[in-house]
Amino acid sequence: MLICRRMFKTSIALSLLLVASIIATACGGGGADTATSPSAVTTPTTTTGSTDSGSTTTTSTTSVAYVNDIKPILDSDCIVCHGPSVHEEDVRLDSYANVMKVVRAGSASSLLVQVTRSNGIMFPNLTGDRAAKSALILAWVVNSNAAESR
Repeated sequence: MLICRRMFKTSIALSLLLVASIIATACGGGGADTATSPSAVTTPTTTTGSTDSGSTTTTSTTSVAYVNDIKPILDSDCIVCHGPSVHEEDVRLDSYANVMKVVRAGSASSLLVQVTRSNGIMFPNLTGDRAAKSALILAWVVNSNAAESR
């Protein structure tokens, strides 16, 4: 009986994941990934010296990285169900290589981005400031091209 319930829950979860993927793909519309603006996420800036006219040059730096920023989120909120021992839906998020199986660098339609958005099926599993974590994941995938380290 327990096995049947587990299979039923797995079937439901797979169905939801499939529906979420289909919706995400359909909503993409084939154009640029603009469902959520990754530029809304604050990234550090670098200010270089003053010019003779007194102005400064500011350039935006992309500094969101898997090791420093994303791995801690995945370790605290996702590994219980998507780690080495248990990997529900055959998704493992316990290493950069495994995470990259559900991430398409530069694309807001990546599975990890879609499921952690405010309307995504995994958003409720994020702890603390869910919106900030979701935005950080989006910025990492889109702005930082899913960089492993800085």
